[in-house]
Order: sequence, then structure tokens, then C-alpha cells
Amino acid sequence: MTLDLSSLFHATIGFDDIARILNNFANSEQANTYPPYNISKIDDCTYRISIALAGFETNDIDIILEKDILTIKSSGKKKNINENFLYKGIAFRAFEKKFQLADNIKIKEATLKNGLLNIDLLKILPKEVKKEIINIIEK
Repeated sequence: MTLDLSSLFHATIGFDDIARILNNFANSEQANTYPPYNISKIDDCTYRISIALAGFETNDIDIILEKDILTIKSSGKKKNINENFLYKGIAFRAFEKKFQLADNIKIKEATLKNGLLNIDLLKILPKEVKKEIINIIEK
């Protein structure tokens, strides 16, 4: 399925990245559900991404912010060869999650506690924008 958004941009200027964002979203792997995660809004300026990572430690996880893409990834947890599982339901496999952040979103902190990785994000409010009158210069 191809989505043509060209008609959306006839009256907009400076929203070039929106097409890229929507395209990335449309082409992303919808089936990639590991590891499970939540995104919650704490208040008007604070958001939290919570990722369930049972058994992972801080040195198993990389969090990278490049431009406006937040990437959380791991090459997996090293397995103890001596373990003899009768049932293995906890996955320690490699993963990569990417989140598109708005320009005014900054990372406050990342914590790992009780198998839950929490990444707190702050929305930086812009200064009040005042109406501006533009003078026309005759040439």
C-alpha cells in the first residue's frame, strides 16, 4: 500500500520531516512486539517509555539518541550454559526499539529497576510566541 501525502503539504512550510516520519511509521515492522513496552503521559510536560526487560542488567542495554531518534537495543543476555531448563519462557534475545521524538522532547533520565526500564522524557515548552506585524518594503 502506498500512501500519497502530497496534497497535505500544499499549504504547509517547514513540515518536511512529517512525510519522512509518516513513511517510516507506515513501513515499520508492526509484528515486532518484543520486548513489550508502554508509553504513558505523566503530566503535561512528562512522558515515560517503560520496557519490560526481565533478567537484563544495565550493561546489557544501550540507549542512543541520535538527532530525533531514540534507540533502545541489546545484543541479548549471555546465557548460563550450566542451566538446565525444564521450561524457558523468559526471553533474553536481542532487540531494537526505535522511537521518533519531537524536537522539543528531551531525555530526563533512564532507570532500570525490577526488570522494568523507564525512560523519562521532558517536553520543553516554547517561549510565548507573540504576534508579529511584517512591514512591506517598496522597491
